[in-house]
Formats: sequence, C-alpha cells, structure tokens
Amino acid sequence: MATDINRVSRESPGIRPRILCCIASPDVSAQYIAVMNCIFAAQKNGIPVDSCMIGKDSGFLQQASHLTGGIYLKPDIAGLLQYLQTTFLVDQHTRALMKLPLLSSVDYRASCFCHKKKIDSGFVCSVCLSIYCRFSPVCNTCGTKFPLPSAAKRPAVAISKS
Repeated sequence: MATDINRVSRESPGIRPRILCCIASPDVSAQYIAVMNCIFAAQKNGIPVDSCMIGKDSGFLQQASHLTGGIYLKPDIAGLLQYLQTTFLVDQHTRALMKLPLLSSVDYRASCFCHKKKIDSGFVCSVCLSIYCRFSPVCNTCGTKFPLPSAAKRPAVAISKS
C-alpha cells in the first residue's frame, strides 16, 4: 500500500493520500510490530490514518489516528453510512472547518506478546522489539537468547499512560 501511495503522490503532486481502517475485530498482539511500523511510516509521510471501529475499541488504531492526525470514531451502527459520508469522506481542508469528534484519551500502553494484555511496564527484546510482561531467557518471537539472568530483576521499559 505504501508503494502505491508513494507512486500516486509522485505522479500527481496535488493528491493528498489518507488511510481509512474499518475494523470489527479486536487487536491481534502478534501484529503489533507490523502495525506500529505502518503507523510510523504514515506519520513520517504525513498521511492521516482514520479509524472507524465497529465493536470493541482498538488501542492500535487509537494510537494510529492520534499520531497521524486522523480521526478515531466508534459510530452507532444504525448511522454508519451517514458517519462514513460526513466524517471520513471529506477532504483535509474541509475537516479543518468541521467540528469533529475528538478522542478524550489515548491508551499508549503496549500489549505483552505472551498474554496479549495491556501492560504498564515490561521487558523488550533488543532484536525484534517484542514486549513481555516477564523476563524470559529466550525471545519467543525471534529466538534471541539473553544470557544475563540479572536483567530479570526489574522491567527495562516503563510505558506511560495517556
């Protein structure tokens, strides 16, 4: 998708790309690294990521929308078409003139890869950046071995809320 966006942006400089994610399923912690890489790429290229949640909230997409200047919306299913047309269809210039729903808070906590639950602090693999709630001598994602058992005394990273 990024390759297509870059190609279209080069060929037609006036076009301002956007990404709309309509999701009805929960976050998958195994996709955390891929999703975060996409978020950072969109942020770097100035591409807003809009999120339309149908069902449970998504921490990944809350972060994506907030970091890229997009909209995060959990509409009433009865008015879904109206929300899609009036909120997500308008261009960036028109959005600046509209009173759009704002996200009151964004949950920046990461999900641990072992239990798929949000954590406040944890251990991070230095190779693949997988996050775990407990120390493990071997990363379950990439297989890196950590010979220092003293590293298990306290979490290496504290993830702040907000």
